Amino acid sequence: MKTKIITEADALFEALEELSNWADQIDMSFAWVSSGQGQGRHWKAMRLDKVGRAVIGTAFAQTEPRALEVLDEKPGRLRLMINSEGTFHPKVVVGRKGDRARAIVGSANFTTAAYTANTELSVFLDGLAKDNELRSLQAFIDEQWTLGTPLSTDWLDEYRQVWEAARRKKIVVPGAKLEISSISSLSMSWEAYVSLINAQQNRPLADGNKVRVFGSHPSYFHEIDEAAKIFRQEPTFADISKADRQFLMGMGRSSGFIGTMRAAGYAKEIVNESPAKVGAALDLVPLGGPVARGLVEEVLNKLTQLKGVKVGVASRLLAVKRPDVFVSVNNGSKPQLARLIGGKRIDTVKQYLALLDHIWSTEWYAASEPEEEHGASIWHRRAALLDSALYEQV
Repeated sequence: MKTKIITEADALFEALEELSNWADQIDMSFAWVSSGQGQGRHWKAMRLDKVGRAVIGTAFAQTEPRALEVLDEKPGRLRLMINSEGTFHPKVVVGRKGDRARAIVGSANFTTAAYTANTELSVFLDGLAKDNELRSLQAFIDEQWTLGTPLSTDWLDEYRQVWEAARRKKIVVPGAKLEISSISSLSMSWEAYVSLINAQQNRPLADGNKVRVFGSHPSYFHEIDEAAKIFRQEPTFADISKADRQFLMGMGRSSGFIGTMRAAGYAKEIVNESPAKVGAALDLVPLGGPVARGLVEEVLNKLTQLKGVKVGVASRLLAVKRPDVFVSVNNGSKPQLARLIGGKRIDTVKQYLALLDHIWSTEWYAASEPEEEHGASIWHRRAALLDSALYEQV
């Protein structure tokens, strides 16, 4: 029998894809399952038509209700482990073809995060179905199946409410960034979002620096407020001084929070030497009030048609002009933001619009402006401040 240790998310995904395509029959047992609202790459790779038995846990309301619904579409395929001795915590999938079997067992749940971002340790096994290790894994799944409970509509309705409440609460350990696995990771109340942003103050980064949301330079608030001052004094981008345009790009006196274009090449040249080309698009975005989605798409298309101006550059300019509407896509936030739309990159206007659609649909984003001063200050900057909770040192 062959075995292989897997420690990288891409290698784990490749092993899953290989097993799924190879096998004629698949059984699995996981503590938690999520589909990334059907967009997770692990979910798309798994040949669900081949899955005969799936035993899934629901502890701590971590398993996605929609994933359970889909698994239950095939009669007799799903069993829930609602009550068990201790926490139900296995992570194993076994595929069979003739007299051979393959399996993945280890720390990785069947979730978007496990197959894109988490630090996991798994083992891939390939051998005869009668080999002791593979036979034992299959026997374990078979035993759990006998202990499981079929899914009922009434139970699922109640579970969905609990799951949504758990998502909205969004407990974040002090000094920790928000971990994104799918769009559901952003489902939270306004109060939870304020707590999340507050928790980012002085969060340590890998290089020894810290995230500073509030206070004087350098901080997210200072960056946003300085940009607002520049746009109020001169709404026409081409008429803004070169030094101030550089700040809006995350250069010069900028802290670099909300992204920087110090390495953006052609984009720097355009903004420095031909600002009217950028202004022809950016000036269309009002400084206040609603911003229509059609206008956003028009502005993004115009900006990204300029040589060297990609989504990252465009999003930085939009985020500092309207921090209540736009989020910056930069090297530090891109990996986390991409997981919201089920992928690993946000490089196109279409992908960025999909990201905005998700953000704009959340409860915290749609909340009314709070009356108290601190909450209102975050509300007016709420989209751009998401970067503070996602940023990773690169």
